[in-house]
Amino acid sequence: MSTDILRNPPARTVQIVRCADYADALAPAFARLLAESTLLDPQTVAGRRVLIKPNLLTDRTPDQAVTTHPAVLRLVIRHLKSAGARVAVGDSPASAANIRAVLKRTGVGAVCEDEGVPFVSFEQEGVRACNVDGFEFAIAGPVAEADLVVSLPKVKSHALTKLTAAVKNLYGAVPGYDKTTLHRLYPKPNDFGRLVQAIWRVLPPTVSLADAVIGMEGQGPANGRPVRLGFLAASADPFALDIALCNILHLKPTSVPYLKGMVDLHKPELAGDQVDVASFEVPVGSHLLDLVPACLMRVAARVLWVRPRIDTARCISCGRCLAACPVHALARPDAQAHGIPVLKRQACVGCACCHEVCPQGAIRMAQSPALRLVHAFHGVD
Repeated sequence: MSTDILRNPPARTVQIVRCADYADALAPAFARLLAESTLLDPQTVAGRRVLIKPNLLTDRTPDQAVTTHPAVLRLVIRHLKSAGARVAVGDSPASAANIRAVLKRTGVGAVCEDEGVPFVSFEQEGVRACNVDGFEFAIAGPVAEADLVVSLPKVKSHALTKLTAAVKNLYGAVPGYDKTTLHRLYPKPNDFGRLVQAIWRVLPPTVSLADAVIGMEGQGPANGRPVRLGFLAASADPFALDIALCNILHLKPTSVPYLKGMVDLHKPELAGDQVDVASFEVPVGSHLLDLVPACLMRVAARVLWVRPRIDTARCISCGRCLAACPVHALARPDAQAHGIPVLKRQACVGCACCHEVCPQGAIRMAQSPALRLVHAFHGVD
């Protein structure tokens, strides 16, 4: 597919439109976003294979602000169909989540059925092997075969990467348990950030439209608090979009692992409304480990760590965290597989996979006392 679809407007343009809610305000805001940006122009998408990739992390309802709101997805589907595109919706939720439950609770399954578009589960459609910048991974066949990917990220805080939005949503192009395996191989935030950058390099042209009407702050990406942000944002450059989001949310772009090394190359050119979010809480987590030199980490791992802490009063012993852990650092306390999971501390790599799949918000990523001192000394978020 010609990349001209991404060059009019210039790729680094980030279009922002205020949007107060998912009801009366959404359709006019979406129409204005498309009209002012010329992204997804009908003349350029007609006849193309377009894959819409929402954020479907796990099986939560729209009001919990964990996944892309189905009303946003519906508008995008209708626009692309009316423009003559060949539309499908697809994603790969967390490995511990049941895809049928995800489609039902998020409302995405009902939208796809109502609008007559297929939902493709990345785990069932084949893969394309990739080797980029020293990283070996696979991307889902439907992603690799698309002419255009329309990414619909939910703007949220994240325990591992501080922010998850346009760039991080593309990690979902990796199917199923492969994502968990990559977390095991690259648990440190900076390494994981470079992996996400490598994945972006092999993807088809991408347009990102961020759902920032209601986002999530605090213990994201699944157990934080819904927060009213009040806007939509779109760009053909996911890095420019996320850098713009950092500025709006008062985060340092260089503190987000997948944006490191990209800030000067993807400076956003803002268009549309000026928005500013007074406060946006992000978890203090694994990214602090990157402040510690590697030579010290090898000898200080026992005192410098970020690990899950289970709230026994909230845990329902569902076992999702056990299924999600890439290094089997969580186990039942008895041979009959009963009871609240127990952490094998030496095995834990701090990847936060258990944290993001817990349906009860019973898992928090906790810092060691020594790492809290590093946080205080450096004065970082």
